[in-house]
Amino acid sequence: MQCCAVLRKPTIDSFKNGVLEAQTNDWVFMMNPLHSTQGASAMYLKKPIYVSGSSGRRSRRPSTFRQISNLLFIALVIGVNYLVFFHADEAPSTPVIERPDQTETEPAVDPTPADANEVVPEPEVQPEEVDTAVVKSFKGRLNKGDTIVNALMDQGLEYSQTMPVTAAMQRVFDFRKAQVGHRFEGTVDGHGRIQTFRYVTSPVDVFIVNLSEGEYVASKKNIPVDRRTLEFGCTVDSSLFASITRCGEGPELAQKVTELFSFDVDFFQEIRRGDVLRVVVDKVYVNGRFLKYDRVQAARYEGKFGVYTAFLYKDRDGGEAYYTEKGRALRKEFLKTPLKYTRISSGYTNRRFHPVLHKWKRHLAIDYAASINTPVQAVATGTVKFVGKKGASGNLIIIDHAGSYSSYYAHLNKFGRIKVGDRVDQRTVIGYVGQTGRATGPHLHFALKHHNKWVNPLKVKYTTANPIKADERSRFNRTIRSLLASLTGITVQDLGERRG
Repeated sequence: MQCCAVLRKPTIDSFKNGVLEAQTNDWVFMMNPLHSTQGASAMYLKKPIYVSGSSGRRSRRPSTFRQISNLLFIALVIGVNYLVFFHADEAPSTPVIERPDQTETEPAVDPTPADANEVVPEPEVQPEEVDTAVVKSFKGRLNKGDTIVNALMDQGLEYSQTMPVTAAMQRVFDFRKAQVGHRFEGTVDGHGRIQTFRYVTSPVDVFIVNLSEGEYVASKKNIPVDRRTLEFGCTVDSSLFASITRCGEGPELAQKVTELFSFDVDFFQEIRRGDVLRVVVDKVYVNGRFLKYDRVQAARYEGKFGVYTAFLYKDRDGGEAYYTEKGRALRKEFLKTPLKYTRISSGYTNRRFHPVLHKWKRHLAIDYAASINTPVQAVATGTVKFVGKKGASGNLIIIDHAGSYSSYYAHLNKFGRIKVGDRVDQRTVIGYVGQTGRATGPHLHFALKHHNKWVNPLKVKYTTANPIKADERSRFNRTIRSLLASLTGITVQDLGERRG
């Protein structure tokens, strides 16, 4: 016999397929005689057997508390549905932002306007946040043959990154004046853009480019400097450079004095032991450290070949120039020499025994012995006529000047940045000393023509620049009076004294 209990609540008794179903409110007990293990005869119950049901059990009435709870639950459900279906389009309330620290100094912002009629402005659309965090920095210096773009690309930067920066820099610095040793540094942001760029040509010449609102802005940094006036006196011994160093100052001052009197004095040949130099010059300091000698205010050289003075004067129009005590301009049409040399190896003569050809020939020029690659300057302003190789002269430069003069520079090792047709100023470096062509040692062969005739460069009387104007004369005299007093009062160090 097989029986089972099924959870359901039928209401009418039935007999299906020979199965007697006894029904109650809770359980139904079924017996199927056809599936009995005996299989002999069917057994029928007169009354159903209740496994579980309401029969014989007292019905329970729900408590008052339970009825109230049911009513509250129904009310809650109705309220939630009302809010969902009838107030879904209303703006949500302003969320409360918890401040991480009660010591915040920023005042709380009231989300509601003070005036009920005031219109709340639309929130501004915030631009996309730009990643300006520095992810890379670079630093370097210009080497021989470098351009600034190549130097930056050597730091791992792309051409497209460097071009906007160098284009902005052109407004404050001309990269054609870039020199070996100039330093640069910068940073790159998360988008691969150069954020900052710094280019340094000297301690007081610093150029900066910053990326601001998507554009590069270039400027020159203002470096504060301290200027101090030096009154210097020294007795000359074997050379001007060695003497100034012995008296406690640097060779840069000797260079300034040499250039100042270069139209009148050949400091490589015309100085003698016991000559006296007096100088009033400005010295520049940065952060308490000496940087450089600035302009010479006044100078006097007392030597065997004469007394030479120089005073810096600024006229009413703002022009500056050096003049003698009598108001004659120091600057002349031609320099005394085109380079710093050690000695004159051959002078201007009609009869010289040629060291290579071994015969007597004319030598209508001056040979200045100097080290290889000593810079050679143009002796006067002019136009380049020839640059190249020419027979026994080797590497040769010819420059035409005013007054039907032409200057020749031979045996050069290499040329400066010039080409035929260029106009060059006085003191422009045009080449470097060499030993090309028919030469037995490094030197500069310097020659001068006037009206297509060779002349001795050391004996030509060159014209000077314009003297002080008549209406500036009284003002000039008042200006140099104090400088003359300063020069006269300078104490000169003797040959036996040493401060360097």
